[in-house]
Amino acid sequence: MTKYMGLNIDGDLNLIVPEFSMAEEVFRLVDSDREHIRTFLSFVDSSVDVNSQINYFKLKMTGAANGTDKLFFIASSDKIIGTIDLHHIDSNNRKAEIGYWIHSNYAGQNIISKAVKTLCAYSFEVLELNKLTIFADVENIPSNKVALKTGFQLVGTKRQDIIMYDQYRDMNEYYLLKSEFLQ
Repeated sequence: MTKYMGLNIDGDLNLIVPEFSMAEEVFRLVDSDREHIRTFLSFVDSSVDVNSQINYFKLKMTGAANGTDKLFFIASSDKIIGTIDLHHIDSNNRKAEIGYWIHSNYAGQNIISKAVKTLCAYSFEVLELNKLTIFADVENIPSNKVALKTGFQLVGTKRQDIIMYDQYRDMNEYYLLKSEFLQ
């Protein structure tokens, strides 16, 4: 049993609700894997100390209070190994986007796919959303595989959709409908 509140993924894997006491652990996790995470996620550059994590927690908790965000940490035996979240939650249109990352020591173990499926079930059954979206950099092969493996359908590629490290990046857009997930 986990010492944190959250959702069980499988065995000792859980999605846990953030607490300020976790800020140092999350900072150490990011700091120990900067190059891996930074490849496709630029937030790493602004994660410079524990206070930057606390500010991020505050931002996401404010979003949760406003109904626009839900942040979870992915934990294995109560050790935080990554994050997954819902953002841009639109309750009027019953849709949201999913984002995620995991420390490279845990990549390739099907953990993110299991976490995505757990978050989808929560989103469709508890939050009563109808549509979830994942955006993945076209060069981020593992993230694209997660989207497809978890039942998301490719909508298409948004060319030069974001600027990261002064370069335009193409993003694949995937969606999953509640009716398709519950089949």
